[in-house]
Amino acid sequence: MKKTVCLLGFSLAFVLGGAEFYVSPAGNNKNPGSAKAPFKTIAFAASKAKPGDMVKIGPGIYREQITFRKSGKKGAPITFAGTRGKKGEYLSIVEAPGIPVAKWIPAPEIGPEIWKAKLPNRPDLVMMDGKMITFINRYTMELPRWKKLPVEMNADMFWSKFGPECKRLPGFDLLNMPKDFWVTHQYFRSRKEQFWPVINYVMAGWSKGYLYLRFANGDKPQNHTFTASKGEGFILSSVSYLNFKDLYMRGSRRQFRLVGKSSYNTIDNCLLMHGGARVRIDEKVTDTTVRNSVLTAGFIRNDLFKLRSAEDMRGGLLYLIFKYIIGTSSSDDIGIADNGRNTRIINNIIVQGLIGMDAYGANCEVRDNVVREMSSVGICTGPRTAGVFTGNLVMNCGIPLRVHDLRGKRAHREEYHYRNLFVQARNGGGQIYVHCESYRWGPDMVNFEKGTKVYKKNPPDPVDAGKIYIYHNTFWGGHDIDSLFSVNYLANRFRMVMPFFFVNNVMKGGPYLTTKSQELFDGNLLYTFDPKARSVKQRDPEIARRNKVIGVDETKNLWNSKNVPGLPDVTLKAASPAAGCAIDLSKPFTVNGKKFAAFPGFKAGYFKGKAPAAGAFQAGESQKKFIEMHKKSEKVIAVLNQLRSK
Repeated sequence: MKKTVCLLGFSLAFVLGGAEFYVSPAGNNKNPGSAKAPFKTIAFAASKAKPGDMVKIGPGIYREQITFRKSGKKGAPITFAGTRGKKGEYLSIVEAPGIPVAKWIPAPEIGPEIWKAKLPNRPDLVMMDGKMITFINRYTMELPRWKKLPVEMNADMFWSKFGPECKRLPGFDLLNMPKDFWVTHQYFRSRKEQFWPVINYVMAGWSKGYLYLRFANGDKPQNHTFTASKGEGFILSSVSYLNFKDLYMRGSRRQFRLVGKSSYNTIDNCLLMHGGARVRIDEKVTDTTVRNSVLTAGFIRNDLFKLRSAEDMRGGLLYLIFKYIIGTSSSDDIGIADNGRNTRIINNIIVQGLIGMDAYGANCEVRDNVVREMSSVGICTGPRTAGVFTGNLVMNCGIPLRVHDLRGKRAHREEYHYRNLFVQARNGGGQIYVHCESYRWGPDMVNFEKGTKVYKKNPPDPVDAGKIYIYHNTFWGGHDIDSLFSVNYLANRFRMVMPFFFVNNVMKGGPYLTTKSQELFDGNLLYTFDPKARSVKQRDPEIARRNKVIGVDETKNLWNSKNVPGLPDVTLKAASPAAGCAIDLSKPFTVNGKKFAAFPGFKAGYFKGKAPAAGAFQAGESQKKFIEMHKKSEKVIAVLNQLRSK
């Protein structure tokens, strides 16, 4: 029996005026494509559609991978609209035409509890009962087996490079590890985590025409439905003005891939699941809109993508598995990978995966999204990023905001982050991580590949790494020590002030902050839950002079306390210490003798009194918007955790 998916729906009206074509799994491509005589495939309907036409996709499963090559026009797009049920359930399912894997036989030559089935070509991913399972990358599967299995798996066995010095645990040895073996890693500190429960006791790998499978809990493949998939779902190749709405897409390496000179395409109200990326937008692509959609990994243990903590590092172990076992040395899961121009990412729910989005494009708009339970990064920006990030709720991610690749090369980078709410566990995780990988491109280091890390005596002038404005955000939770900015060790190669304008935020403040590392670090309120943190001697005295630093007792008067489950109330009390401590950013201002232009996003009079409050909210402002976003994402997660596609 086909199971439909009920998720929250939205409505959108498109400008249409053309013909309507209908598609049904029971149709025939020799039909005229009418409601009574529909086409059978979406691909055939796409070949017939012209600007202004609508393709109505009926209920059912469509096993298709399509490259779209026909465009609509401005004011007359071609729309591909799926069918939704009365409760918002997705009835039109587009799935990769995967190969069913059956006829499993034991593989004692590999090891006990290992099965194999013939599969001529290596797939991109393997599905069990509609859920993606751990599929070992090809390079790890090609490594020669060890003579003796290790007692436990350590950090060296997640080796990032291949070659003579590779220390990775080979794929066949991974499949043979006992069901109760443990993993140690510096990420976990003194804690260990068991490997097999995190991946639901099942893992696969491909080699020389066979798919190999291990159940570490004694289960058998005959009790499940397996599908091996390859390729991508919908590829938009140099096309414009195509709209996709109300589709449930799954089972491909990427559900949407936009390439070439594609422009003005829209993905709306879709459920996108599985693969290495749900949406990938290449560099020459412009004016893409992704909105009102749900994006998730659809992994066999989706519920374990969550913030790493001292008590529970399963999310950290999933991160390692996706990066070094499923992937080769980079994170092999992402909701939206944007490298284009003028991309709009609006009102989406991105949950349960490795990375929420790589917003690497120019002139992007990232607004009103929920990004939750990403075991790696919530929002990641890069050296080409220029855009606005506002109204987003980022929760329980390994790194909520990662500023990636501040580097030794000129790049136009201009980011504005404001009115966002970042929520971590009270003592779990940091908030902002700054990645300064200048050595890879910088001319001031030689012989790095040989491992000597020798710097030139006279490095070039300080690099220009762009401008990054972070203002009027609320950061709740995180570690009590050093939770604000975490900058990797390569930062000292810049010989420059870090390009941050960090102003008017509310955030836990660690003792290692310094105003000298920022172009602007003023008007913030720094709080702590730890009575000892305020007395730590390493604090830069300029922090307290130019910002407001409060202790535990004052923290009790900072926010209201009408919490909803999982989301703190961070609206300000009437006499909150955040009130009046910030800087008016709606007009030019001067700090420490330096003049600054007004920041975008705030009109004159956005606060009451003589000065604004720090944080995402002014006194009297409601958190209702974020509460509704959170409740909506809770309902989506509840459905996804129970989903079993047939």
